[in-house]
Amino acid sequence: MTSLVAVLALLAVPSTARAGLEAGPIELGMYGRVGVAWNPQNGRYIHGKSLNLLGNPLGGRLEEGDYLEPTLKLNIVRPTAEDNTKPYFHVVLTPSMFSNNGSFLGAFANNFSAQLRIELFQAYLEAGNVLIPDLTIWAGQRFYRGSDVHIADYYFFNQLNSQGFGIKYKGLDVALLLQTGNSGQYSARLDDGDPTTSDPSFQRQRSVLVGQYVLPVMEKHSVHFLGEFHLLPANRAQIGGEPIAPGDVGYVAGVKFRADLGNGSFNETALRFGGGIANGAFAGSPTWSTYGRANEDGKFSGGSGIEFVDHFLYNVNPLFTVNAYAIFQRSQGASGESTDNAFNFAAGARTFLYLHDQFHLINELTWQGVGFGLPEGVETPPLPYAVKFSVVPTIVPTGERSAWARPHLRLIYTLAYYSEGARGAAMAGALVSPYMQDFGPRTFGHYLGTRAEWWF
Repeated sequence: MTSLVAVLALLAVPSTARAGLEAGPIELGMYGRVGVAWNPQNGRYIHGKSLNLLGNPLGGRLEEGDYLEPTLKLNIVRPTAEDNTKPYFHVVLTPSMFSNNGSFLGAFANNFSAQLRIELFQAYLEAGNVLIPDLTIWAGQRFYRGSDVHIADYYFFNQLNSQGFGIKYKGLDVALLLQTGNSGQYSARLDDGDPTTSDPSFQRQRSVLVGQYVLPVMEKHSVHFLGEFHLLPANRAQIGGEPIAPGDVGYVAGVKFRADLGNGSFNETALRFGGGIANGAFAGSPTWSTYGRANEDGKFSGGSGIEFVDHFLYNVNPLFTVNAYAIFQRSQGASGESTDNAFNFAAGARTFLYLHDQFHLINELTWQGVGFGLPEGVETPPLPYAVKFSVVPTIVPTGERSAWARPHLRLIYTLAYYSEGARGAAMAGALVSPYMQDFGPRTFGHYLGTRAEWWF
Protein backbone atom coordinates (compact mmCIF):
# COMPACT_ATOMS: atom_id res chain seq x y z
CA MET A 1 0.00 0.00 0.00
CA THR A 2 2.88 2.33 0.80
CA SER A 3 4.27 1.88 -2.72
CA LEU A 4 0.96 2.82 -4.30
CA VAL A 5 0.65 5.92 -2.13
CA ALA A 6 4.15 6.96 -3.16
CA VAL A 7 3.27 6.60 -6.83
CA LEU A 8 0.16 8.72 -6.48
CA ALA A 9 2.04 11.35 -4.50
CA LEU A 10 4.67 11.68 -7.21
CA LEU A 11 2.02 12.09 -9.86
CA ALA A 12 0.44 14.86 -7.84
CA VAL A 13 3.62 16.96 -7.68
CA PRO A 14 3.24 20.08 -9.85
CA SER A 15 5.46 20.41 -12.92
CA THR A 16 7.38 23.32 -11.42
CA ALA A 17 8.65 20.98 -8.72
CA ARG A 18 10.14 18.67 -11.33
CA ALA A 19 12.70 21.11 -12.66
CA GLY A 20 15.43 18.49 -12.35
CA LEU A 21 13.71 16.23 -14.91
CA GLU A 22 14.90 17.59 -18.25
CA ALA A 23 12.09 16.18 -20.37
CA GLY A 24 9.41 16.34 -17.71
CA PRO A 25 6.94 13.52 -17.43
CA ILE A 26 6.79 10.58 -15.09
CA GLU A 27 5.40 7.53 -16.86
CA LEU A 28 2.97 5.22 -15.06
CA GLY A 29 2.01 1.85 -16.47
CA MET A 30 0.09 -1.05 -14.98
CA TYR A 31 -1.02 -4.62 -15.47
CA GLY A 32 -4.03 -5.57 -13.38
CA ARG A 33 -6.81 -8.13 -13.03
CA VAL A 34 -9.61 -8.22 -10.45
CA GLY A 35 -12.79 -10.29 -10.31
CA VAL A 36 -14.96 -12.82 -8.51
CA ALA A 37 -15.69 -16.52 -9.04
CA TRP A 38 -17.93 -19.40 -7.99
CA ASN A 39 -18.06 -23.16 -8.30
CA PRO A 40 -21.41 -23.55 -10.10
CA GLN A 41 -21.93 -27.02 -8.58
CA ASN A 42 -22.16 -25.94 -4.97
CA GLY A 43 -21.09 -22.30 -4.72
CA ARG A 44 -17.92 -23.14 -2.77
CA TYR A 45 -15.02 -20.71 -2.79
CA ILE A 46 -12.86 -21.06 -5.90
CA HIS A 47 -11.54 -17.55 -6.52
CA GLY A 48 -7.98 -17.72 -7.88
CA LYS A 49 -7.73 -21.51 -7.54
CA SER A 50 -6.05 -23.00 -10.59
CA LEU A 51 -7.62 -26.05 -12.23
CA ASN A 52 -4.23 -26.97 -13.75
CA LEU A 53 -2.41 -30.13 -12.70
CA LEU A 54 0.72 -28.45 -11.31
CA GLY A 55 -0.91 -25.28 -9.97
CA ASN A 56 0.96 -23.06 -12.43
CA PRO A 57 -0.66 -21.40 -15.48
CA LEU A 58 0.92 -23.62 -18.17
CA GLY A 59 -2.49 -25.16 -18.91
CA GLY A 60 -4.26 -21.78 -19.15
CA ARG A 61 -4.52 -18.72 -16.93
CA LEU A 62 -8.16 -17.65 -17.05
CA GLU A 63 -8.79 -18.76 -13.45
CA GLU A 64 -5.98 -16.65 -11.96
CA GLY A 65 -6.75 -14.51 -8.92
CA ASP A 66 -6.55 -10.76 -8.27
CA TYR A 67 -3.26 -9.04 -9.01
CA LEU A 68 -1.95 -5.49 -9.52
CA GLU A 69 1.45 -4.56 -10.96
CA PRO A 70 2.02 -0.81 -11.41
CA THR A 71 5.28 0.42 -12.97
CA LEU A 72 6.71 3.87 -12.32
CA LYS A 73 9.33 5.14 -14.77
CA LEU A 74 11.21 8.31 -13.85
CA ASN A 75 12.66 9.82 -17.02
CA ILE A 76 15.56 11.84 -15.64
CA VAL A 77 16.89 12.56 -19.15
CA ARG A 78 14.79 11.34 -22.06
CA PRO A 79 16.01 10.48 -25.56
CA THR A 80 14.95 12.99 -28.19
CA ALA A 81 13.60 12.40 -31.70
CA GLU A 82 15.94 15.07 -33.06
CA ASP A 83 19.10 13.34 -31.84
CA ASN A 84 18.82 9.61 -31.05
CA THR A 85 22.51 9.50 -30.06
CA LYS A 86 22.04 11.82 -27.07
CA PRO A 87 22.61 10.14 -23.67
CA TYR A 88 19.52 9.35 -21.59
CA PHE A 89 18.79 7.61 -18.32
CA HIS A 90 15.78 6.58 -16.27
CA VAL A 91 14.81 4.76 -13.07
CA VAL A 92 12.13 2.06 -13.07
CA LEU A 93 10.17 0.82 -10.02
CA THR A 94 7.62 -2.01 -10.19
CA PRO A 95 5.82 -3.21 -7.06
CA SER A 96 3.29 -6.03 -7.22
CA MET A 97 0.18 -6.37 -5.06
CA PHE A 98 -1.91 -9.44 -4.31
CA SER A 99 -3.80 -11.09 -1.48
CA ASN A 100 -1.53 -12.99 0.89
CA ASN A 101 -4.21 -15.61 1.63
CA GLY A 102 -5.39 -16.18 -1.95
CA SER A 103 -8.67 -14.41 -1.31
CA PHE A 104 -10.02 -11.16 -2.71
CA LEU A 105 -7.78 -8.12 -3.08
CA GLY A 106 -10.13 -5.37 -1.89
CA ALA A 107 -10.39 -3.82 1.54
CA PHE A 108 -14.13 -4.46 1.79
CA ALA A 109 -13.99 -8.07 0.61
CA ASN A 110 -11.00 -9.28 2.61
CA ASN A 111 -8.95 -8.47 5.70
CA PHE A 112 -7.06 -5.90 3.63
CA SER A 113 -4.64 -4.49 6.20
CA ALA A 114 -3.41 -7.94 7.23
CA GLN A 115 -3.59 -9.78 3.92
CA LEU A 116 -2.39 -7.37 1.22
CA ARG A 117 1.11 -8.39 0.13
CA ILE A 118 3.48 -6.06 -1.71
CA GLU A 119 6.69 -7.20 -3.37
CA LEU A 120 9.25 -5.24 -5.37
CA PHE A 121 9.78 -6.75 -8.83
CA GLN A 122 11.87 -4.00 -10.42
CA ALA A 123 14.16 -1.28 -9.12
CA TYR A 124 16.90 -0.38 -11.58
CA LEU A 125 18.71 2.46 -13.32
CA GLU A 126 19.29 2.30 -17.07
CA ALA A 127 21.48 4.66 -19.10
CA GLY A 128 21.57 4.70 -22.89
CA ASN A 129 23.98 6.12 -25.47
CA VAL A 130 26.71 6.29 -22.83
CA LEU A 131 30.34 6.32 -23.97
CA ILE A 132 29.25 5.45 -27.53
CA PRO A 133 25.89 5.56 -29.38
CA ASP A 134 23.61 2.50 -28.95
CA LEU A 135 25.40 1.34 -25.79
CA THR A 136 23.03 0.75 -22.85
CA ILE A 137 24.08 -0.05 -19.27
CA TRP A 138 21.75 -1.02 -16.40
CA ALA A 139 22.09 -2.08 -12.76
CA GLY A 140 19.56 -3.21 -10.18
CA GLN A 141 16.63 -5.63 -10.01
CA ARG A 142 14.67 -5.98 -13.25
CA PHE A 143 12.45 -8.05 -15.52
CA TYR A 144 15.26 -9.55 -17.59
CA ARG A 145 13.31 -11.65 -20.06
CA GLY A 146 11.95 -11.75 -23.61
CA SER A 147 8.95 -13.28 -25.34
CA ASP A 148 6.08 -14.81 -23.44
CA VAL A 149 3.15 -17.11 -24.09
CA HIS A 150 0.64 -14.68 -22.65
CA ILE A 151 -2.31 -17.08 -22.57
CA ALA A 152 -0.19 -19.43 -20.41
CA ASP A 153 1.44 -16.55 -18.46
CA TYR A 154 4.84 -18.02 -19.24
CA TYR A 155 8.05 -16.21 -20.21
CA PHE A 156 10.06 -18.88 -21.99
CA PHE A 157 13.61 -19.31 -23.29
CA ASN A 158 15.34 -16.53 -21.30
CA GLN A 159 13.30 -15.87 -18.16
CA LEU A 160 16.17 -14.42 -16.10
CA ASN A 161 14.48 -11.92 -13.77
CA SER A 162 17.11 -11.13 -11.19
CA GLN A 163 19.38 -8.60 -9.55
CA GLY A 164 22.62 -7.65 -11.24
CA PHE A 165 23.91 -5.45 -14.05
CA GLY A 166 24.14 -5.67 -17.80
CA ILE A 167 25.42 -4.09 -21.01
CA LYS A 168 23.64 -4.05 -24.36
CA TYR A 169 25.01 -2.95 -27.73
CA LYS A 170 22.67 -3.34 -30.68
CA GLY A 171 21.92 -7.10 -30.92
CA LEU A 172 24.42 -8.14 -28.23
CA ASP A 173 23.25 -8.38 -24.60
CA VAL A 174 25.51 -9.42 -21.69
CA ALA A 175 24.62 -9.52 -17.98
CA LEU A 176 25.97 -10.76 -14.67
CA LEU A 177 23.19 -11.86 -12.30
CA LEU A 178 23.20 -13.04 -8.69
CA GLN A 179 20.92 -15.53 -6.96
CA THR A 180 20.75 -16.74 -3.37
CA GLY A 181 18.15 -18.00 -0.92
CA ASN A 182 17.43 -20.05 2.17
CA SER A 183 17.33 -23.48 0.51
CA GLY A 184 19.93 -26.11 1.32
CA GLN A 185 21.75 -25.35 -1.92
CA TYR A 186 22.60 -21.82 -0.76
CA SER A 187 22.84 -22.05 3.02
CA ALA A 188 24.14 -24.63 5.46
CA ARG A 189 24.74 -24.99 9.18
CA LEU A 190 27.91 -26.28 10.80
CA ASP A 191 27.58 -28.42 13.91
CA ASP A 192 30.08 -26.86 16.30
CA GLY A 193 29.63 -29.62 18.85
CA ASP A 194 28.37 -27.29 21.55
CA PRO A 195 24.71 -28.05 22.39
CA THR A 196 24.37 -24.78 24.34
CA THR A 197 24.91 -22.58 21.27
CA SER A 198 23.18 -22.24 17.95
CA ASP A 199 25.00 -23.83 15.04
CA PRO A 200 26.57 -21.13 12.84
CA SER A 201 25.00 -20.65 9.41
CA PHE A 202 26.97 -20.01 6.22
CA GLN A 203 25.39 -18.67 3.03
CA ARG A 204 26.61 -18.45 -0.55
CA GLN A 205 25.35 -17.01 -3.82
CA ARG A 206 25.16 -18.16 -7.40
CA SER A 207 26.71 -16.01 -10.13
CA VAL A 208 25.16 -16.29 -13.58
CA LEU A 209 26.91 -14.90 -16.65
CA VAL A 210 24.47 -14.46 -19.55
CA GLY A 211 25.23 -13.74 -23.17
CA GLN A 212 22.57 -13.18 -25.84
CA TYR A 213 22.66 -12.15 -29.47
CA VAL A 214 19.75 -11.40 -31.82
CA LEU A 215 20.63 -11.85 -35.49
CA PRO A 216 18.22 -10.22 -37.99
CA VAL A 217 17.26 -12.45 -40.92
CA MET A 218 15.78 -10.97 -44.09
CA GLU A 219 14.62 -7.82 -42.26
CA LYS A 220 11.40 -9.32 -40.83
CA HIS A 221 12.72 -12.42 -39.03
CA SER A 222 15.37 -13.09 -36.39
CA VAL A 223 17.43 -15.79 -34.69
CA HIS A 224 18.12 -15.36 -30.98
CA PHE A 225 21.12 -17.16 -29.41
CA LEU A 226 21.43 -17.70 -25.64
CA GLY A 227 24.30 -18.86 -23.45
CA GLU A 228 24.55 -19.02 -19.65
CA PHE A 229 27.31 -20.06 -17.25
CA HIS A 230 26.40 -20.68 -13.59
CA LEU A 231 28.96 -20.72 -10.78
CA LEU A 232 28.16 -21.77 -7.21
CA PRO A 233 31.33 -21.57 -5.06
CA ALA A 234 31.99 -23.99 -2.24
CA ASN A 235 30.34 -23.05 1.04
CA ARG A 236 33.26 -22.89 3.47
CA ALA A 237 33.01 -22.60 7.23
CA GLN A 238 34.91 -19.87 9.01
CA ILE A 239 36.13 -22.49 11.48
CA GLY A 240 38.90 -24.52 9.87
CA GLY A 241 38.00 -23.50 6.33
CA GLU A 242 36.60 -26.92 5.41
CA PRO A 243 33.90 -26.88 2.73
CA ILE A 244 30.49 -27.85 4.08
CA ALA A 245 28.98 -27.85 0.58
CA PRO A 246 31.00 -28.37 -2.63
CA GLY A 247 31.27 -25.84 -5.44
CA ASP A 248 29.42 -26.58 -8.66
CA VAL A 249 28.80 -25.23 -12.15
CA GLY A 250 26.10 -25.25 -14.81
CA TYR A 251 25.64 -24.15 -18.38
CA VAL A 252 22.82 -23.32 -20.79
CA ALA A 253 22.63 -23.10 -24.58
CA GLY A 254 19.55 -22.11 -26.54
CA VAL A 255 18.27 -20.81 -29.85
CA LYS A 256 14.96 -19.15 -30.76
CA PHE A 257 13.64 -18.35 -34.23
CA ARG A 258 10.98 -15.69 -34.75
CA ALA A 259 9.14 -15.42 -38.06
CA ASP A 260 7.09 -12.33 -38.83
CA LEU A 261 4.04 -13.54 -40.80
CA GLY A 262 2.70 -10.04 -41.51
CA ASN A 263 -0.48 -8.33 -40.35
CA GLY A 264 0.56 -8.74 -36.71
CA SER A 265 0.93 -12.53 -37.06
CA PHE A 266 4.08 -14.39 -35.97
CA ASN A 267 5.57 -17.74 -35.01
CA GLU A 268 8.28 -18.36 -32.40
CA THR A 269 10.12 -21.66 -31.94
CA ALA A 270 12.64 -22.06 -29.12
CA LEU A 271 14.89 -24.88 -27.89
CA ARG A 272 16.98 -24.63 -24.72
CA PHE A 273 19.28 -27.11 -22.97
CA GLY A 274 20.78 -26.77 -19.50
CA GLY A 275 23.26 -28.94 -17.64
CA GLY A 276 24.66 -29.22 -14.11
CA ILE A 277 23.16 -26.82 -11.59
CA ALA A 278 21.44 -25.00 -14.50
CA ASN A 279 19.09 -27.94 -15.26
CA GLY A 280 15.90 -26.17 -14.18
CA ALA A 281 13.08 -26.66 -16.69
CA PHE A 282 10.34 -28.81 -15.18
CA ALA A 283 6.99 -27.03 -14.78
CA GLY A 284 8.32 -23.75 -16.13
CA SER A 285 11.20 -23.39 -13.67
CA PRO A 286 14.00 -20.95 -14.56
CA THR A 287 17.37 -22.52 -15.31
CA TRP A 288 18.77 -21.69 -11.86
CA SER A 289 16.04 -23.66 -10.08
CA THR A 290 18.24 -26.75 -9.92
CA TYR A 291 16.16 -29.90 -10.29
CA GLY A 292 16.47 -33.19 -8.47
CA ARG A 293 19.13 -34.73 -6.31
CA ALA A 294 22.92 -34.44 -6.38
CA ASN A 295 25.35 -37.28 -7.10
CA GLU A 296 27.54 -39.03 -4.54
CA ASP A 297 29.96 -36.08 -4.54
CA GLY A 298 27.19 -33.63 -3.69
CA LYS A 299 27.36 -32.10 -7.19
CA PHE A 300 24.97 -31.93 -10.14
CA SER A 301 27.29 -33.00 -12.95
CA GLY A 302 25.14 -35.18 -15.19
CA GLY A 303 21.95 -33.28 -14.43
CA SER A 304 20.10 -31.92 -17.45
CA GLY A 305 17.04 -29.91 -18.42
CA ILE A 306 15.45 -29.34 -21.82
CA GLU A 307 12.67 -27.03 -22.96
CA PHE A 308 10.92 -26.78 -26.32
CA VAL A 309 8.32 -24.09 -27.07
CA ASP A 310 6.36 -23.21 -30.18
CA HIS A 311 4.12 -20.15 -29.97
CA PHE A 312 2.16 -18.51 -32.75
CA LEU A 313 -0.52 -15.93 -33.36
CA TYR A 314 -2.37 -15.69 -36.66
CA ASN A 315 -4.84 -12.98 -37.60
CA VAL A 316 -6.93 -14.94 -40.10
CA ASN A 317 -9.14 -12.02 -41.13
CA PRO A 318 -10.93 -9.04 -39.49
CA LEU A 319 -13.36 -11.50 -37.85
CA PHE A 320 -11.05 -14.14 -36.40
CA THR A 321 -7.68 -14.61 -34.60
CA VAL A 322 -6.06 -17.74 -33.18
CA ASN A 323 -3.24 -17.83 -30.60
CA ALA A 324 -1.71 -21.22 -29.75
CA TYR A 325 1.29 -22.84 -28.06
CA ALA A 326 2.99 -26.15 -27.28
CA ILE A 327 5.43 -26.49 -24.38
CA PHE A 328 7.56 -29.53 -23.46
CA GLN A 329 9.91 -29.51 -20.47
CA ARG A 330 11.99 -32.27 -18.93
CA SER A 331 14.54 -32.24 -16.12
CA GLN A 332 16.89 -34.98 -14.94
CA GLY A 333 18.67 -34.94 -11.60
CA ALA A 334 22.26 -36.07 -11.08
CA SER A 335 21.74 -38.94 -8.66
CA GLY A 336 21.30 -41.57 -11.39
CA GLU A 337 18.20 -42.92 -9.63
CA SER A 338 15.23 -43.89 -11.78
CA THR A 339 12.94 -41.63 -9.75
CA ASP A 340 15.10 -38.52 -10.27
CA ASN A 341 13.40 -37.09 -13.38
CA ALA A 342 10.12 -35.58 -14.52
CA PHE A 343 8.50 -34.08 -17.60
CA ASN A 344 5.46 -31.99 -18.43
CA PHE A 345 3.70 -31.07 -21.63
CA ALA A 346 1.08 -28.41 -22.28
CA ALA A 347 -0.66 -27.31 -25.46
CA GLY A 348 -3.41 -24.79 -25.89
CA ALA A 349 -5.24 -22.55 -28.31
CA ARG A 350 -7.29 -19.41 -27.71
CA THR A 351 -9.56 -18.10 -30.45
CA PHE A 352 -11.04 -14.62 -30.81
CA LEU A 353 -14.28 -14.18 -32.74
CA TYR A 354 -14.96 -10.46 -33.25
CA LEU A 355 -18.76 -10.44 -33.27
CA HIS A 356 -18.75 -6.66 -32.74
CA ASP A 357 -16.04 -4.04 -32.26
CA GLN A 358 -16.81 -4.05 -28.55
CA PHE A 359 -17.96 -7.67 -28.11
CA HIS A 360 -15.51 -10.52 -28.65
CA LEU A 361 -16.21 -14.20 -28.05
CA ILE A 362 -13.08 -15.86 -26.68
CA ASN A 363 -12.77 -19.66 -26.52
CA GLU A 364 -9.82 -21.62 -25.14
CA LEU A 365 -8.94 -25.33 -25.26
CA THR A 366 -5.88 -26.76 -23.44
CA TRP A 367 -4.30 -30.15 -22.77
CA GLN A 368 -1.68 -30.77 -20.11
CA GLY A 369 0.15 -33.90 -19.04
CA VAL A 370 2.85 -34.70 -16.50
CA GLY A 371 5.07 -37.67 -15.72
CA PHE A 372 7.48 -38.59 -12.92
CA GLY A 373 10.31 -41.08 -12.66
CA LEU A 374 9.30 -44.38 -11.05
CA PRO A 375 11.23 -46.92 -8.97
CA GLU A 376 12.66 -49.77 -11.00
CA GLY A 377 10.22 -52.63 -11.45
CA VAL A 378 7.13 -50.49 -10.78
CA GLU A 379 4.50 -50.72 -13.51
CA THR A 380 3.90 -47.43 -15.31
CA PRO A 381 0.51 -46.01 -14.24
CA PRO A 382 -1.89 -44.20 -16.62
CA LEU A 383 -0.55 -40.81 -17.72
CA PRO A 384 -1.91 -37.97 -15.58
CA TYR A 385 -3.48 -35.41 -17.92
CA ALA A 386 -6.22 -32.80 -17.93
CA VAL A 387 -8.29 -31.16 -20.66
CA LYS A 388 -9.87 -27.73 -20.15
CA PHE A 389 -12.35 -25.79 -22.25
CA SER A 390 -13.36 -22.18 -21.55
CA VAL A 391 -16.06 -19.95 -23.02
CA VAL A 392 -15.39 -16.25 -22.40
CA PRO A 393 -17.82 -13.59 -23.71
CA THR A 394 -15.84 -10.34 -23.47
CA ILE A 395 -16.64 -6.63 -23.57
CA VAL A 396 -13.81 -4.56 -25.13
CA PRO A 397 -14.46 -0.82 -24.53
CA THR A 398 -11.74 0.32 -26.97
CA GLY A 399 -13.42 -1.43 -29.90
CA GLU A 400 -10.06 -2.76 -31.13
CA ARG A 401 -10.25 -6.06 -33.00
CA SER A 402 -7.05 -7.59 -31.65
CA ALA A 403 -5.89 -10.33 -29.31
CA TRP A 404 -3.94 -7.62 -27.46
CA ALA A 405 -6.85 -5.21 -26.99
CA ARG A 406 -7.37 -4.15 -23.38
CA PRO A 407 -9.18 -3.50 -21.10
CA HIS A 408 -11.37 -6.60 -20.98
CA LEU A 409 -14.57 -7.23 -19.02
CA ARG A 410 -14.97 -11.01 -19.09
CA LEU A 411 -17.55 -13.62 -18.15
CA ILE A 412 -15.65 -16.92 -17.81
CA TYR A 413 -16.85 -20.51 -17.65
CA THR A 414 -14.28 -23.33 -17.59
CA LEU A 415 -14.91 -27.07 -17.65
CA ALA A 416 -11.97 -29.34 -16.81
CA TYR A 417 -11.67 -33.10 -17.32
CA TYR A 418 -9.16 -35.05 -15.21
CA SER A 419 -7.93 -38.44 -16.41
CA GLU A 420 -7.74 -41.58 -14.28
CA GLY A 421 -3.99 -41.03 -13.97
CA ALA A 422 -4.50 -37.45 -12.77
CA ARG A 423 -7.01 -38.56 -10.14
CA GLY A 424 -4.68 -41.29 -8.95
CA ALA A 425 -1.67 -38.95 -8.81
CA ALA A 426 -3.72 -36.43 -6.84
CA MET A 427 -4.67 -39.10 -4.29
CA ALA A 428 -0.98 -40.03 -3.98
CA GLY A 429 -0.01 -36.38 -3.42
CA ALA A 430 2.05 -36.21 -6.63
CA LEU A 431 0.04 -33.29 -8.06
CA VAL A 432 -0.42 -29.85 -6.55
CA SER A 433 -3.58 -28.74 -8.35
CA PRO A 434 -5.22 -26.21 -5.98
CA TYR A 435 -8.63 -27.29 -7.28
CA MET A 436 -8.18 -30.99 -6.48
CA GLN A 437 -6.50 -30.18 -3.18
CA ASP A 438 -9.70 -28.42 -2.10
CA PHE A 439 -12.32 -30.57 -3.85
CA GLY A 440 -10.56 -33.93 -3.92
CA PRO A 441 -9.77 -36.13 -6.93
CA ARG A 442 -12.66 -35.95 -9.38
CA THR A 443 -13.43 -36.39 -13.04
CA PHE A 444 -14.74 -32.89 -13.74
CA GLY A 445 -13.92 -29.44 -12.44
CA HIS A 446 -15.93 -26.24 -12.89
CA TYR A 447 -15.19 -22.53 -12.69
CA LEU A 448 -17.56 -19.60 -13.23
CA GLY A 449 -16.26 -16.06 -12.85
CA THR A 450 -16.25 -12.46 -13.97
CA ARG A 451 -13.03 -10.54 -14.32
CA ALA A 452 -11.61 -7.23 -15.45
CA GLU A 453 -8.14 -7.22 -16.99
CA TRP A 454 -6.21 -4.17 -18.15
CA TRP A 455 -2.78 -2.95 -19.10
CA PHE A 456 -1.43 0.39 -20.21
